[in-house]
Amino acid sequence: MIKAIVIDLGGVYFENGTKIALPKIYKLVKVPKEKVDEVFCGYPKKEGWLYRRGKITKKKFWNVAIKKLKINKKLVPKLQEIWNSSYKPIKGMKEIVTKLRENYKVIAFSGITKERTEYQNKKYGSLKDFDDFVLSFKVGFTKREIEFYKILLKRLGKIKCKPEECILIDDTKMVLDIAKSFGLKTILFKSPKQLKSDLREFGVKI
Repeated sequence: MIKAIVIDLGGVYFENGTKIALPKIYKLVKVPKEKVDEVFCGYPKKEGWLYRRGKITKKKFWNVAIKKLKINKKLVPKLQEIWNSSYKPIKGMKEIVTKLRENYKVIAFSGITKERTEYQNKKYGSLKDFDDFVLSFKVGFTKREIEFYKILLKRLGKIKCKPEECILIDDTKMVLDIAKSFGLKTILFKSPKQLKSDLREFGVKI
């Protein structure tokens, strides 16, 4: 019996904002796209990865961005707005999560920065949409790291939910493969309609 549903934020609950923002940022800076990706994507050991893990501050991240992207610091607010605002809610997901919470614990599981979390909550009230959160900037790990999943399992243990009683939903196969190795059931997200169908196959009331 399913007891908990774990949902990724960027790419499932919200649009994949970084992917949407990058083309806009490419047009504003004068360095190769690879340099932009190093800053904003979650590549291991790079700035975006450290920022999502809470290992560097907002100020440090943007100071590095200014240097690497060779931009005027006056451009930073515009870049921040482009990045954060590109994470728009996917139509229909709020309703799905609200319905799921009637019968299951719903946990947000995301590689995300503190500032983006605050932005989304201020604009969309997203923090009240879930029962619990496992967020990279709070726990110090990302979805590329095994430790992140171990923290999730501890949270599930607190609500007496075994791995096989939980479904993890993400839009990235790598994440699902790691989750499966811990015994979690998984769904590769493509659309709200597809998600509903896949949840019903697991016997979830939706």
